[in-house]
Amino acid sequence: MSRLRMNFLVLFAAISQWIGICRAFVVHNNRAAFSNSLSKRTQLTMVAKTGGKYITTTEQYSDLVLNPEAPRPVMVFFSAPWCGPCRLSVPVVKDIMKEFSGQIEVVELCTDDLPDVASDSGVVSIPTIQMYYKGELLDTIVGCVARNVLASAVDKVLEDVIDDEHSKAANGDGEKEET
Repeated sequence: MSRLRMNFLVLFAAISQWIGICRAFVVHNNRAAFSNSLSKRTQLTMVAKTGGKYITTTEQYSDLVLNPEAPRPVMVFFSAPWCGPCRLSVPVVKDIMKEFSGQIEVVELCTDDLPDVASDSGVVSIPTIQMYYKGELLDTIVGCVARNVLASAVDKVLEDVIDDEHSKAANGDGEKEET
């Protein structure tokens, strides 16, 4: 009986040692994979699930969203990978991006990666979609929305942008004539 018990303990120690070696191997490889994925994620051209640009730094957010010289409106999709409603919103945002291609830019931001940016933008719940033009917030939509609701919001923003540009052009022409 004691010999059987001793063999069991030796076997148990060998298995425990083997498990420890396997864990060390997995941890080491995951760290290498994680560091490689971080270097890939810092590229500006990373494509998000929506097909838009994926923002990974506050500098990218400032350059792409808060830029006062932006040529067109920017739709920012605030989401997180664990968020079910965010995943449901992805196809809607994709459709809107295709429909308004060339008229708006679409960017996606993970609130887990950039919580300060989300907080500074006033995001308290996800999914949140915000529309910016020339660095100014024009519209905010919170929650999972239907495609037609989001399309109407984008249409309204585009109309406001066009009206704003026409009024600036009219005011600019009027000032030139007076001087």
